Amino acid sequence: MGELQASNREIDLTEADRASEKVSIVAQRKVNELPEGYSFGENGLSYLDPHNDNANPVLICSKLEVTAMTCDTSGNNWGRVLEFSDPQGRSKKWVMPMEMLAGRGDLLHSTLLNMGLRLSTSSKAKSLLAHYIQSCTGNGISICVNRIGWFKNCYVLPDRTIGDRDGEEILFQTDHPTSLGFSVSGTPEEWRDNVAVFGIGNSRIAFAISAAFTAPLLSMLGIEGGGFHFRGESSKGKTITLYAGGSVWGGHDRKNTWRATSNGLEMTAYQHNDSLLLLDEMGEMNPRDIGNTVYMLANGQAKQRMNDATPKQWRLFFLSTGEIDLKSAMSEVGNITRAGQEVRLVDIEAVAGEYGVFDRLAEGFACSRSQAEHLQEMTGKFYGAVGQVFLERFTLLKQESLDYFKEARETFNRENAPDQANSQVQRVLNRFAIVAAGGELATSYGLTGWEQGEAYSAAKACFNSWLSNLQSAKDSQEEIQAIDQIRLFIEQHGESRFTDLDHYSESRPIKTIDKVGYRAGENDGGPIMVYYFSPSAFKQVVCKGISWKLALNALKNRGFLKHEQGKLQCRTPKETEKGKREGCYAVKDLILQDL
Repeated sequence: MGELQASNREIDLTEADRASEKVSIVAQRKVNELPEGYSFGENGLSYLDPHNDNANPVLICSKLEVTAMTCDTSGNNWGRVLEFSDPQGRSKKWVMPMEMLAGRGDLLHSTLLNMGLRLSTSSKAKSLLAHYIQSCTGNGISICVNRIGWFKNCYVLPDRTIGDRDGEEILFQTDHPTSLGFSVSGTPEEWRDNVAVFGIGNSRIAFAISAAFTAPLLSMLGIEGGGFHFRGESSKGKTITLYAGGSVWGGHDRKNTWRATSNGLEMTAYQHNDSLLLLDEMGEMNPRDIGNTVYMLANGQAKQRMNDATPKQWRLFFLSTGEIDLKSAMSEVGNITRAGQEVRLVDIEAVAGEYGVFDRLAEGFACSRSQAEHLQEMTGKFYGAVGQVFLERFTLLKQESLDYFKEARETFNRENAPDQANSQVQRVLNRFAIVAAGGELATSYGLTGWEQGEAYSAAKACFNSWLSNLQSAKDSQEEIQAIDQIRLFIEQHGESRFTDLDHYSESRPIKTIDKVGYRAGENDGGPIMVYYFSPSAFKQVVCKGISWKLALNALKNRGFLKHEQGKLQCRTPKETEKGKREGCYAVKDLILQDL
């Protein structure tokens, strides 16, 4: 840790350093030669036909420069870098895909108008603009990418690229210019003193901030995407955790909602590649879509569609909030939560104690509401700068940082693993571990203002909250789910859908509606009731939506299954209406007592 901090001080970048670098890049640009007939005048770009002595100049638009050409590493996706100033004098830069020149160019014109370029709307001017953009070559060819995140050894943001570019200019190219939520307000120091300070002693706030720093590191470490869901009743401060985490990278506009279709969130996820996605209020999404959406977000790939040569891909971390958890949301429409979904979206109780989402109140605050309102105000004033500095530090200290991160993750896993934890618990534990490591790494850079161990403690508190709501750390979620489902079936239908063999005889047949098997009182160290399921009913009715083989093994391992030696079945204690003792799956009523 000490060596990392020492190196960090040596490479500390100031705002002046970054501004100087930008000035140097601008100074190196060559003066572009305009295509024949085009010129810049007082009103902007115009065209005068050099082959027509009687021609009049055609005003095309306000001054618009093409400063470079772009293409990807395969020689496709060609584009142009367009630069101009809007009516308020603000500089605008857009890396435009050349495919936008196709057709009438309406999308190109509407985009430029939206950005503040003054344009002539005549068809001739539109045609001349397209010719101008296509004819200009600018100052060489830059590499373009179509999503933010890691490219080779650098991190591409909408308006800048951080890291080792190996002498190449690498730019984000898009048909819809936007900051994608990577806006900046204030300095890293102002963010540390006004936002991060509320993470001290407040596990949920510190955890959300740590998750934000961890998000861009997943790809570098080969870690699959996933998220955390802060669950709790209304007005307890859940959304403030999203604002706190999101402030690492941008303002409040980074927050999205679950009120979308799965298809709609595909593009949102793609735009948050190698970054942090915020989703508020799970209850606003159609419960039928939530399960598949969780898989889609975590697995990082959109649906394969007819017109897509390659489906969109991404890797991201996402933070979510809601009054209900994933299981409750899906159960509203009769869907069963898969263990894989619960591992990919880990549920955390948002309420940490008497102060809602806060564990403690800072000096000067009388209640959690006033503290939450203040933090919301601060996250709206200071944001974005610290995330970019984090990337600068990481790219300059890449190997040392990766080593530090891996050691912190291994320490957390080793010190917090429950006894006999199953593989699913270990996967969830590792998710908390990487958040702890990301927060500790940012702290080692001097960005959070926290003492070493703050991010670790926050992740530990959140992990223990998750663990306390788990029925068993030893048994898998699928096994627990299977036992619960069989128990519920017996509780609901134990008296109605099982023929009672104790009172059954050929002279007194019993008609059972929607029959699934038989029941009989027996003695197994004491009086018990055994429920004999016909194999077909057990597989198709009782175990609908789950693995019947897994269910039988789970019953057997817990001593709930009556079976013959070396088998999973046993025969009914007496002949049934079929004139024989039937082979069944027999479940003891001990399952009803194991709650």
